[in-house]
Amino acid sequence: MAEAKPMTVDSRSKTPQGARAPGAAALEGATDTASNNGAAAHRGSSRPRFTARTRLLGLLLAGIAAAVLYTVHYFSYAGTHPSTDDAFVQGDTAIISAKVFGRVGRVLVKGYQHVHKGELLVELDPLDAEIDVRQAQAALDAAQTRVRQAEAALVAQQHEASAALAQAQAAQTEAAARVPQTQTTVTLEDQTVRESISIAGAQLAAATAQVASADSNLSKARNDLERARALFAEGAIASQEVDQAQAAYDAAAAQDHSAVDAVAGARASLAQAEAAKLRIPIRRLDVAAAMAQQAQAAAGLETARAGFDVVAQREAELATARAAVAQAEAQLAAARQQLEYTSVFAPDDAIVGSDVPVQPGQVVQPGQTVLTLVLSSHKWVQANFKETQLGQVHIGQPATIRVDLLGRTFHGRVERLGPATGAALSILPAQNATGNFTKVVQRVPVRIALDDAPEDLQVGLSVEATIDTTARPRLAGDIGADAGAH
Repeated sequence: MAEAKPMTVDSRSKTPQGARAPGAAALEGATDTASNNGAAAHRGSSRPRFTARTRLLGLLLAGIAAAVLYTVHYFSYAGTHPSTDDAFVQGDTAIISAKVFGRVGRVLVKGYQHVHKGELLVELDPLDAEIDVRQAQAALDAAQTRVRQAEAALVAQQHEASAALAQAQAAQTEAAARVPQTQTTVTLEDQTVRESISIAGAQLAAATAQVASADSNLSKARNDLERARALFAEGAIASQEVDQAQAAYDAAAAQDHSAVDAVAGARASLAQAEAAKLRIPIRRLDVAAAMAQQAQAAAGLETARAGFDVVAQREAELATARAAVAQAEAQLAAARQQLEYTSVFAPDDAIVGSDVPVQPGQVVQPGQTVLTLVLSSHKWVQANFKETQLGQVHIGQPATIRVDLLGRTFHGRVERLGPATGAALSILPAQNATGNFTKVVQRVPVRIALDDAPEDLQVGLSVEATIDTTARPRLAGDIGADAGAH
């Protein structure tokens, strides 16, 4: 017995599904046939469509996972490897200027040419500088001649002053000895004269007394002789007694003459003594003359000593002459330096930065730029990092530098951190104390030393700098040791 099927009503036809509408049998048969055919076709195509969707969904999920992993890795890497493209290659540049006034004689280099240390770059006309050197040399020779003259004059004056001083000292010694000598002579002579006068006076008195005694004896002898002659005439006495009286008379006369002569001699002695006494004042004048000579000798000694003042003057003249020599030598050195300045040499290995702005025949002034050199011995990178990137940056940490122009990456290390931000060191720093304030992340310059960059790396190139804050900081000594080992 067949199971009764429940009846359902189609919402579109309002007809129960269990009941068949008139004429629907054929349509239902056709519909069932088409449905069966469509179901069979649908079952055949549903498996490939599901596989494509699965693959697309898998690729989408894989892409999302890769993006998430890349984002995590990027932010993790960026946190430990701060990077910036606000970085440029820097280097030492030397502006070569003329130090002297002159006309350009030769220009031996061209723009962008490699030059070596000590190489001649530009040469000015040296004629004026050579003339100055010759004039300075002539002035030095004249100053040296004056020095030799001053030295000779000083030696001569020293000898003359020494001889004059010795002579004056000898004269003073002699005069000093002569004064007491003359004084002693005058004293002794005065005493001798006084004694001579006294003796001569005593002798004159004695002689006068003898004359008086002789006169008395002569008068008595004369009387005795006359008496004897009278008695002899009377015959009272013998002739012998007359002869005796005559002899006594002659002896008394001789004695009288002798006494008179003694008086005359005593008077002559007294007169001589008196004359010697008159010479005493003259001798005193000799004492005065000796004292005057002593004073003159003392004055001569002072004059001789004053000769050493002339020696001091000659020494001052010699010092002045030597100072003039030193000044002339300085002027000669300056003139030679000016002559050397006419030749401009390269201070180090470098590259001429641009076309040479001067040409032969052009007159240049001191301080005028002759050319600009880019020194190839020392180059570095100045990277301007944000202040939020520098929390783990330290001196000595390694860094990589990618040069946009070359498409290459070089290595370096953090050499120093800037002491201030770029805004603080600008000509017109920001004044945030007034008005509204908007916080702006500042940039701090970081100097990165290049370890393996080529010497011809152009200054001013844009680069991208990245610092590895996870690596151990390396110092300059470590870099040199690694380079030596390599």
